[in-house]
Amino acid sequence: MALAIAGLCAIAPATAATAYSGTSGKGCTAYQYSRGGYATCVGQIQRMLNGVQSAYSLGSALAADNSFGPATESQVRKFQSWVHITSDGIVGRNTWNTLCSYAGQVNFAYASSSAVKRTAWQAAYDAGCYVEKPASGSPGYVTISKY
Repeated sequence: MALAIAGLCAIAPATAATAYSGTSGKGCTAYQYSRGGYATCVGQIQRMLNGVQSAYSLGSALAADNSFGPATESQVRKFQSWVHITSDGIVGRNTWNTLCSYAGQVNFAYASSSAVKRTAWQAAYDAGCYVEKPASGSPGYVTISKY
């Protein structure tokens, strides 16, 4: 019996992780991106970084050009340092999860939010993040994913 209960406790944190915005591990979030890359997913990263930058004043806005150049790498490193994860300039699992968590917040999705925040939220959704969508009732949002 104790083993069965311990097994349930071990499963609970993984299940709870999907109850907020974060990565689904599908779509763009299933891959790693770094300097020199070119892809639509890099454009989603750039849009997400722009929204977070706008909300928290973390640096200059990036051109969403789908190219992972030096400016994108610099913004990724700034974001990573700000959230206290390894600042390597690579958008891998930890960076995706944290970036999704910020850009996928319900306050980025409101119609009254700035265009750059709404664009970041849409990019998070399109990239395969779990995002928070406004809803009536408590807690005021539902968590959704494109996948």
